Parts: sequence; structure tokens; C-alpha cells
Amino acid sequence: MRFKRTAAVLGSALVSLAALSGCAGDTWGEEAGLPAAGDLAAVEKLVSAHTMCSDLRRSSEGPLAEQAADPAWAVRERAVCGDDSKDTVTLLSIADMKKFQQANKTAAAQGRGVRVLLGRDFALLPADEATARALLKADVLLFTCEKDFTVPDGYRKEKLLVEGCALTDYLPG
Repeated sequence: MRFKRTAAVLGSALVSLAALSGCAGDTWGEEAGLPAAGDLAAVEKLVSAHTMCSDLRRSSEGPLAEQAADPAWAVRERAVCGDDSKDTVTLLSIADMKKFQQANKTAAAQGRGVRVLLGRDFALLPADEATARALLKADVLLFTCEKDFTVPDGYRKEKLLVEGCALTDYLPG
């Protein structure tokens, strides 16, 4: 009887240890060198190091607002920043990256997917190509689930949490 209890306790401890050591989504992106932010202030700091990101404000309107409001996308918070005259980047803090990737894959199958730049726990939508190219220097990568999207030879192709999508440093021009 005592052996069974000890085995049960040991089994529970091993399950807890496995959970703490980082399974599935906890460590996703580390091997690819993607940055993690934790919250929108940290995302703003990362973006500001590479492009204009002043006047950070939470907003329920504009790009990715519909996705941010849908629980399937697992968006924790949404904000925009830019220069004084316009928004240049939409920032999303992601609570569950696997859900986010799956929601984009589902949307892409319906012709409504989005191209975003991904970190380990956030997504960015730059307003223009020049801003996107500047942000690639922050070690974020382009994420898309477009059906006909191909990554040319010579560019990175990183693993995702869902099949059928791309994570790359290739930014079509």
C-alpha cells in the first residue's frame, strides 16, 4: 500500500516537473531566436529600438481589431503606436501562441488570414514595407498561412505550432 502511494506521489511530481520545464507552447520560438516580451510595454520597447513607436495606446479600432476581439485568436491585449501623424505598427500580446497560429490558419482557409511578424508571445502588423523590414532586425519573423506562399531558397524556414503555415525572414516586396 505504501509503495502505491509513493508511486502516485512520484508520478504527480514528474508530471508537474514536465509542466514547469516547458512543454509545447511554453518554449516555442526559443530555438528560432524569437524575442519574448511579456507585455505591451516590452513590445513597444522592442519596436521602438528599430522604428518609430511613440504614442502607444490601446485601441479597439483598425487593423487586427476583429481578430483581437475574437477569443479564438487568444489575443491578450491590442495597441497601436506610430509617429505623431499616423499609426505605423499594431501590437498584439498573445496569451496562447498555438491558438493564435491555428486561428490564422483557419482564417486563411477562408481567405481572411493575415501576415504578421511574430515574436514568441506577441505579433506585430506594420503599416508599410519599410517598417516591416526595419522590424525584421528585431529578430521577429514573418508568419503567414497563405496557401500559395513559398519561401525561396536561402531564407529561414522555422517550425510552427501548426502545420501548413510559414515562419520566415523572407519578406516579399
